[in-house]
Formats: sequence, C-alpha cells, structure tokens
Amino acid sequence: MCFSSSSVRALQRKVSFLFLSLFFILILGVGPIMATSPGEKNFDKPVSLAWVPDDQSLWAVTHHGSNVLRLDPDSKSVKVVFQSEGPLCDLHLIPGTSRLIALQYKPGRAFLFEGASSTTAPDISTVDLPDHAVDITSSHHGKYLYVLHHWNHRVSIMEQSDADGALSSSQYKLKSEVQLPFAPWNQIILPDLKTWVITSAFAGKMCILNLQTGRIQKTLKSPVHNIRDLALSPDQNTLWMAHQLLNPDATTLRGDIQWGFLMENKVSGFPLNDLAVRFTHQNAVQPMGQLERPGNAAGDPEAVLWTDHGELLVALAGVGEVAILYEDSTTSARLGVGRRPCAIAYDPEQRRAFIANSLSDSISIIHLAPKPRTTGTIRLGPRKKMSQIARGERLFYDAHQSFHGWFSCHSCHTEGHANGRLNDNAADGGFGAPKKVLSLLGVVDTAPWSWLGERNDLMHSIHESIETTMGEVSTREKTEALHAFMKTLAPAPALRKSLTELERAKGMTIFEKLRCDECHSPPHFTDPESYDVGLTDEVGHTHFNPPSLLGVSQRTQWLHDGRAKSLRSVFEEHRHMIREDLSDLDLSNLLRFLESL
Repeated sequence: MCFSSSSVRALQRKVSFLFLSLFFILILGVGPIMATSPGEKNFDKPVSLAWVPDDQSLWAVTHHGSNVLRLDPDSKSVKVVFQSEGPLCDLHLIPGTSRLIALQYKPGRAFLFEGASSTTAPDISTVDLPDHAVDITSSHHGKYLYVLHHWNHRVSIMEQSDADGALSSSQYKLKSEVQLPFAPWNQIILPDLKTWVITSAFAGKMCILNLQTGRIQKTLKSPVHNIRDLALSPDQNTLWMAHQLLNPDATTLRGDIQWGFLMENKVSGFPLNDLAVRFTHQNAVQPMGQLERPGNAAGDPEAVLWTDHGELLVALAGVGEVAILYEDSTTSARLGVGRRPCAIAYDPEQRRAFIANSLSDSISIIHLAPKPRTTGTIRLGPRKKMSQIARGERLFYDAHQSFHGWFSCHSCHTEGHANGRLNDNAADGGFGAPKKVLSLLGVVDTAPWSWLGERNDLMHSIHESIETTMGEVSTREKTEALHAFMKTLAPAPALRKSLTELERAKGMTIFEKLRCDECHSPPHFTDPESYDVGLTDEVGHTHFNPPSLLGVSQRTQWLHDGRAKSLRSVFEEHRHMIREDLSDLDLSNLLRFLESL
C-alpha cells in the first residue's frame, strides 16, 4: 500500500489532533471538542434532555459516544460538543441556576457545566462517584447532589462545601451514602423539601426517605413494575409515575393480550397526603384521558412531564409515540415520534416539547398550541448502516413485535434483566403454572432455557417467544438479530465486590458442603439437567432447571414462583435443598459468597 506526501501530512495532522485531544481528556477529565454540525458525525443514542430557559438552548447527552450536546432547536444544529470517556445516562439543570450536570454511568462521574447559558464553551469540572450511576438530582442552587447507583443498591449524597457562587469539583465532597433494599432507577424530592422518594428499577418498590437525615422512613411494595419516570402535578399535590402491570393470572394467549388483560401500560397518580396507602393498595388516581385501548396499546411508557398548561406528556417508548393527556378534559392525543422515545424537555415560552428518540438518534419537536403537532426533527448525524446487534436492540425494545403493541421484550426483561413478576407463558412448556420471569443477562451461556429446561436451542426459543408469548409472526432475520443482541448482555454484577480470599473460601466451603455445586456448577453456576428441588408447580411439575447464580443478588424474588422474598429466606424460610441445619455463621458466609457471584 502506498501513500502520497499529502496523505502522510494529513495523517500526521490527525495523529497530532488525536494526541492533543487525549492529552486534554487525561488532564481535565473531559475535553471540549470544536463545534460541529450533525451532518459531520453521528451522535448515537440520546438518553436525557435539559432545556435552559436563559438562552433558549436545548442540551442532550448520548449514551454511545458519551457526548454532551448543545442544540439549537431553530436551526436544528449541534452548536457545542463535549465528550467524556464513559457512557452518559442523565442530564440535570440545577434549579435556580444555569448550571448543568451530566452523569456518567461507568466510571461513575458527574460533569458540572458552569455557564450553560453562554454561547461560549462553559467551564467544566468533575466529581468522581461510584460506578453504575443512573440518576442525579439536586437541592435548590445545587448545595447537595443526590446520585443513584443502580447495581450498587445505594445513593450518594454530595455536599458543596463552599457555595459562594463559583462552581468547582473540589467543593463537592461525599457527605453520606444510603444503602437501599433494591436497585434504584428514579428519584424525586417532594415539595415539602423534607421528603425524598426513590423507586426500584425492576419491581414495584419505593423508599420514602427523610431528606435531611438520609434515613429510610418506609419501604413500600406494589404489584406494578418498570417504574420508568416520576413527575409532580402542577399543583404539587400528586406524584405521577409511568409504569406497567403484568398480570400473573392472565395468559399469553392472544385474547388476553388483545384486551389488555396480560399487560397494562399506565401512568398513575398518587396523592402525596396518603402516598403510602395509595401506592400499597393500588388506589391510584387514573389519568385524565385514555392512554391505550384494545387495538392501540401504549407499550412501555417511559418519560413523563407536566407542562405549565396542565398537559401530561408521556413518552411511549415501545411504540414510538408521545401521549398528551389534559388536566381538565378526558380527551387525549398520540403523536408519532422516533424509535424508543425516552426523555422529554419543555420550552414554556414557545410551548414546545422535545423528545429524545434513543434508537433513532434524533430529537423530535412537538408544538402543543394551538393543537399538538410534530413540527420538526433534530437529526444527530447521517443515517448509518445498522449492525446486526443494533437491529436486535431495536427489536428488543419494540412493542410492535407483540400483538397490537402491548409490550416488548424489555417489558418483562427490563433492560435485559427481569421485572420481578410471574407470567403464565405458553412458550416455556409449563402452561397453567405462572413462573417468575427469568433474567436474560448472560443467558446465552446457560443452556437449556426456561424453568423446565425444555428449550435447547436459543434461536428456537426466541422464535417461540415471539410467536407464542408476544402473539406476532417471527422471521429468521428477527431471531438472528435478537440472538446477536442477547449475546452482548453480560451477567448482572455482584452486589458484594469486596470479599477477601478467606471470606470467599469460607463461603465456597459451605456451598460445596451443601452440595449446591451439583446443580449450580462453576463457571456459570448452573447445569444442563433438571432436578427435583422439593417443589411442585400448579400443573404438577417437580423438576426444574437451575438458573445461573451469576448476579443472583440482583434479583427481586427467588425460586420458580417467587415465593422467597429475599436470598436469606431461600434457606431460612424455605430451606431450599437444606439437608442439615446451618449455623448463623455458616449461613452468613454462604450468603456473602452468593452475593459475590
């Protein structure tokens, strides 16, 4: 291969540019990149938005490529770009300021932008955080930052030591950490500024905390799942949330799907004055207009936002639409946007809503007056050829793969994991006996599949899931793409990561003494055979295929029917395969070992 002198010089310039960029990234933690337009580069997977009213600018963060984008909605262009070294997941405007915070998932880090309303590049500082950060909010003017850590089951409270106006990463220090009883996803500070609500990523669990002390006051549980977003009503009296409800008493037969008996997609309100009672007993306030109906379902409601005119906007991620419900009317509207809309920002002056379409790499613009209509799209780069994995990801989150758009793969297997619910599924060979939805994280290495171990071919299992569980037509192209995407789903990380070699050895000794390794053998801690574990399902099955124990601490229920509500209760209450009594010390060593897998 030959190069011309001009090509060599061009290559040298590119290498020099890349070296300087890397230098600034290493020194500063984040490096500004020159302003660019969407036509020059792809900015993949926008996942969070913020509207800065001071200068009428729209900001976005992307998961792939880890970009912070400053957008001009009028020219539909990207004006300023910043790039981090890890995937970004959230964007927050500190109330009462023009300061923005972009949250990085892994390695955990917050990027603080001072002067976000300026047309020049803002000053940037960083705050180091634990990994798996998924959501950030703040007190008024940013005295405190509250960061949820998904797989770590905790929240970090960062305090600004000197709030004299200038923003500096050195000002934020870790004040405290709160351990949560679940993997968190959403949070909101209530109007009394004393109460803090955190919800689970998977099952319908909620913690109510004292904002001043950080202490958990109550942990509530509801039969809902996939609580994807929270918003307060305009009068600040009702907490609204987007969620789903999988009915364990319904079947995957087409009739139960068609009429919404199997899966409901909902946005519900819970009055703050009796939040605990309402949430626990599902006495929620129903939305003003109809979100879905047979033949026109609203698969995977994701983001919710109240406008100053009493409109409730709901991003219907599974069907690529936005629903608009009115506070003073029973009417509603649904507008088509891009693939998997997952975040909403609002411009009150021009009555515009901006929708981040994560799997279309675009931002939809909706004008709400005089009547709702889609008025434009900000494309974050040219269309590109899709990989097999990207195609599979689209299918995984696409509710159109189910009959009438009621649910997607993600609806039950939340972000590839599981929603903590039971499902009477014709595809698993155990029809008539609802069983706990299995996680798909790391699933490709754990043949055979289903609780009964009757699926030996994962491609065939995917095909059957589309045909019998989702009620739609499968094709080889679909199954191959979904298979390619599922191969990228790594096992859930262990909850306990700090086990010493001695602690691990003690736990492994108990694990082997109880002969757990006969059914859960390393390295995947499962087995291709099915075993009698002393349980019988509703139709008489006694033998079950052991699920992998990798990431077992990240599940919300245990055993095939979810009867065990904690990992400890598997052994203490249900005595799973316990042939002799365990001392408290032995049980503690065993649980620590399992939590490290």
